[in-house]
Amino acid sequence: MSCCGFFSAIAIALLACAGASAATSVQHDDITLELQPRVCTLAADDDTCDTTVRAQWRSPRNESLCLVIVDRPDIQRCWEDFSSGVYNVELSFNRDLTVELRDPQLQKVLVSETIAVIRQALELRRKRRQPWNLLY
Repeated sequence: MSCCGFFSAIAIALLACAGASAATSVQHDDITLELQPRVCTLAADDDTCDTTVRAQWRSPRNESLCLVIVDRPDIQRCWEDFSSGVYNVELSFNRDLTVELRDPQLQKVLVSETIAVIRQALELRRKRRQPWNLLY
């Protein structure tokens, strides 16, 4: 097999795999998930965000789904045959927090949103003096 034939075969195989995975993925563009807060800003002396996270979802039709916080398996809330839901939870976290809506078996992620953690930079700037040249 020539060099070009080999790369063509690989390209065709990759396209076939991509098409197969696209065909099996389920789109849930009509389900919305809103998180509050959207961003948590840590001051220079703060180690964690300590806040109440409010997750609210909506769908035009009744759904059975579960809200899951990634890396926090102890936090989970499920709804069966609802078109909307709200969940409030007190959390302490120090890096981006991802919240997902999944199917009841927790196998498929339907919607995902993230609360970004932003750390304020320490202000270590030196004060600049303006030169005494008035013509500058």
